[in-house]
Amino acid sequence: MTDTPADEQQPAYRCAHCPRLLRNNELHRQVCRVCEDRATEQVQALPALYRQLETVLQPSRSGGSTGRTPAGRTAPLPVALQPLNLRGPGGIVSMLLGIEQRWRIALDWTYLPQRGGYEPTLDGTTAVIVNNLPWACDQYTDIAADLMLIGSLHTQAVQAVTGERDVRVPVGACPVIREDTGVACAQPLKVSPWASAIRCTGCGTSWRRDEWLWLGAVIRGLPAPVAA
Repeated sequence: MTDTPADEQQPAYRCAHCPRLLRNNELHRQVCRVCEDRATEQVQALPALYRQLETVLQPSRSGGSTGRTPAGRTAPLPVALQPLNLRGPGGIVSMLLGIEQRWRIALDWTYLPQRGGYEPTLDGTTAVIVNNLPWACDQYTDIAADLMLIGSLHTQAVQAVTGERDVRVPVGACPVIREDTGVACAQPLKVSPWASAIRCTGCGTSWRRDEWLWLGAVIRGLPAPVAA
């Protein structure tokens, strides 16, 4: 079976989560495998991030504080609000349980089991979500909203733990030749200065930090040094 040119594919054959055109072996799916792999990594990271959030509950204090609250101002909260929201009711655990419950209904499974406290419940629901992500990305029509929620929870947790915002800088257009089109991917690449790798959201190609010099040279049409 020959590949369908990208410009002839209909919107129905695009990933429901990102604008990427689905490959021929993905046309029956709701979302592409690139989005599935990313969501799997994000869900698997959430239990550790959840535990790390406890270490940043205490808000930082600026130097030289007298401990007094200026007139007309309220006293600061005794805990950091963002980590507290992510760890408490309506946070990471509740949101993931909502995803699990929706999938259970779609699969005609039993209701959510009782797993105990927040951490064992989180471990249990992340295991269920990871194990069933292939099904959801393949058949579940509402998967795009759940992947967006997973990505948002992961981003918020990482930012709360590290204190760093996602400051990504543009690298250029992805130069990888795609198998499904025979032309360069051309997806705009952005990278965080703290990331250990850069991944193209279009074709899924990854480059390690020590390969960025090579990647930058290729994109700019310069002689490419040998990648490490």
